[in-house]
Amino acid sequence: MREHEVPTHVQAEDRVLLWFTFPQIVAMTAVCALAYGVYRYAPLGASEVRIAAAVLFGLAGLAVIAGRVGGRRLPLVAADLLRFGLGARRYAGPPAQLVRSEPPAPAQPASSGSRPRRLMARRMRRVVRRRSRRRKEGERRNGRMPFRPHRLFGKRRRQGVEEPAEAQRAATEARGKRRLGRWRVLPAVAVLAVAFAATPLLPALAQDPGEEGWFSEEIEFQPPPVVPGRRLFVEGLTVRSEQAAVTLRAATDLDLTVRVYGGPDGRALRFFGTAALEQGARTEYDLPLHGPSPSLVFSWEDELGQAGAVSLGGERLPYPLPAVTGELCALRVVSLGWSAGAIEGAITSECVSTTEEVVALQTVAGHADVTMTALLEGGVLAVTGTVMVASGASETTVALVAGGETRFRLPVAAGEAVHALAIEADLEASLRIALPPLVELTHHPRRVEQLTETAEVGIPAFGDTVTETFTVPAEDGTFTEHTVTADCYSPASTVRQDVVFSVVHEERVEAEVMARLPLARSRAESLALALSVGADDPYAALVLPEPEPEPDPPTQTPVTGDELSDWFEQLGWEWVW
Repeated sequence: MREHEVPTHVQAEDRVLLWFTFPQIVAMTAVCALAYGVYRYAPLGASEVRIAAAVLFGLAGLAVIAGRVGGRRLPLVAADLLRFGLGARRYAGPPAQLVRSEPPAPAQPASSGSRPRRLMARRMRRVVRRRSRRRKEGERRNGRMPFRPHRLFGKRRRQGVEEPAEAQRAATEARGKRRLGRWRVLPAVAVLAVAFAATPLLPALAQDPGEEGWFSEEIEFQPPPVVPGRRLFVEGLTVRSEQAAVTLRAATDLDLTVRVYGGPDGRALRFFGTAALEQGARTEYDLPLHGPSPSLVFSWEDELGQAGAVSLGGERLPYPLPAVTGELCALRVVSLGWSAGAIEGAITSECVSTTEEVVALQTVAGHADVTMTALLEGGVLAVTGTVMVASGASETTVALVAGGETRFRLPVAAGEAVHALAIEADLEASLRIALPPLVELTHHPRRVEQLTETAEVGIPAFGDTVTETFTVPAEDGTFTEHTVTADCYSPASTVRQDVVFSVVHEERVEAEVMARLPLARSRAESLALALSVGADDPYAALVLPEPEPEPDPPTQTPVTGDELSDWFEQLGWEWVW
């Protein structure tokens, strides 16, 4: 009598022969049959070639059935390699999607899903239940139907009883027909074997990477239970220029990996670092920021073998820091950081020393009035103002430091959130505008003026000697010349006389240039900035569950023939031995 060792309450497959399970033995039998079919029917010419092809086919099939790599079956390893070769090598989406917004769904029981093997098992269970129901109905009508294993394994010859010659011939012919029928169904068996060999690849290739279906129903693999809770907290984030200072704190022992992505498309790796943190330990990083949309990814793997990531980017990372330029001052946020319960930042201002002001300027006054609109350059004496920072219901106001750095601190509510900041600066400048001189015009009408003036003429003294020669004719007709000389002298004298004359003044306008005092003015200006920063939850240590007690090692209890006979009777079968 054979003894069977039946394990109870053990999650392990029965080893029927050596270390092979019953499904493996069936699959190996099918592979051997197919290898024989290759040798017998393959159109490869010489018998040696067919034998080599059959041996290679058989070894490959046996390796697929019984081979393992790292405890995993070869079809599953091939499926993983195929996914690795054809799938994406890195995550192509935004880093923000790497963060879990909610706890992962609990693992589904092994019986759920729509995999081919599960559907086949479900259908087989239906067939077994249907046949069991028919058998019970037959027992009700005709009594108990005995279990007849000889119908499946061949009729056993009774010992001590000889069959007639005709019966032996009929049995021989029947056996020959059965053998011929078995050869006829060989193609169908080959198709079923190929389908059975390809079945493990189907669920692995059909499932999404995010599902737990990447892992098969192998009994040797048991995924660890999910332990909810945060592993990594961001306790501080400060962005200055092109650097981000990040403070991280571990809620449990974990291995940390830091990656910074940047570049034109935000996908180039700019920084990589690793660290091992204990529970409650802090670490700080000064990370470079590059490109229009950088992102920071902090991935971790804890002592339980679970992994996750925290991503900072987009609205959670205030980069690039905003700036605005006005007519009086240019404002730039040079630092913005979040810490537990507050947002701190610094704003620098660069104010102008001169500016242009539109003035209604009077250029001419008096006889004519000329006023025009002029754009004059004025000096900025002083700039004063306030900076208001608001986020939700929180608001704070600080005085502006013109030409320096203005720091602010805004209390915010604790907890994970994205705080949108609105910064508004109200400025007022005192101006001194130098005005050009004013032209004063005076009108004079036409008039005639009679003036009497005494004219004095001085005659100087004058004396002269005059000699004159003349000819006197005589009676006899001759001429006699005579010379006469005379001396004359006039003394100097002054002649005075009153003169009356008229002066005519034509109509005219006289201009006078007059200097003016500088003009004092004031100008108001309002500038606005907007940005956002992400905040994290307060730190809380991760409480790990108590480890489950290790189960007792499984033991196999030998079963005797009597116990198997009782078990067959409970199932309604007939013990044939």
